[in-house]
Amino acid sequence: TAPVTLVDVKEGMTTGKALDLMEAGPLRGYDTHITGADSIEAISGSDLVVIAAGRVRQPGERRADLYADNSATIRAICRDVKRLAPGAVVINLVEPVDLLTTLAQRVLEFDRRRVLGIGGLLTSTRLRYLVSDLLGVSPREVTAVVVGPHDANMVFLKDTIRVSGIPVRKLIPEQQLDELVEEARTAGDAILSLAQRSTSYYGPSAAAAAVVEAVARDTRATLPVSVVCAGEYGVDDLAIGVLARIGICGVREILPVGMSEAEAEAFRTAVAELRGTWDQFNRRESEN
Repeated sequence: TAPVTLVDVKEGMTTGKALDLMEAGPLRGYDTHITGADSIEAISGSDLVVIAAGRVRQPGERRADLYADNSATIRAICRDVKRLAPGAVVINLVEPVDLLTTLAQRVLEFDRRRVLGIGGLLTSTRLRYLVSDLLGVSPREVTAVVVGPHDANMVFLKDTIRVSGIPVRKLIPEQQLDELVEEARTAGDAILSLAQRSTSYYGPSAAAAAVVEAVARDTRATLPVSVVCAGEYGVDDLAIGVLARIGICGVREILPVGMSEAEAEAFRTAVAELRGTWDQFNRRESEN
């Protein structure tokens, strides 16, 4: 099993967390060697880098409101990753995910398929839970795909929402399905509102772990992730949530998905708005 290194600028914090995780190993059944470090130099030669550093939302904030603060953090980290781990696959969890995954890929100058963002996988997982809870089935039996930006404009592909292969539309009324979709869309806001100055941890961590496992074990799992597109889904030079096959090199293949006319139009509108936001932030940075 490959070793894991936790890095944070706060002195001693990651060393303590690493020790805590190591002591849980005998009960949880893992023997991964985990260490903590205060210096980014510790990632030298890493094959896989997960970025989870940045300011989190406060109640009432949009994900895009974090760009100004978190873009500086992403730039600094990615410069170090480029220098210390030039062969790594990079997974970004920092909000706003699509914008910062785009930025990360540009700073890193890595092949676009080696820079992934966690967004649609988390939301689809939330929807799977909601469907399973309503119907009283295992969430493992529920499938769902969410594409587009990881914000209020995310696009839920209703035909992919199924229980043991059966379309959920055949099991519940359309209105009830729409309500579940909206609940999943705003799940992050609900957690933020309930937890106040804290945001979700376990869902994003589980989503990140799923992508890490797919890369590290080359499972070729099919997962929705944010990646810079080059014509796929009609998108160029912008990271957006798409369905992809994940393996040792990052994104092995971006997979097409079926969309209704309404879903396709919603996707195009969401991409146009995201690109407008990206261009706006770029103009501001070039003026400063």
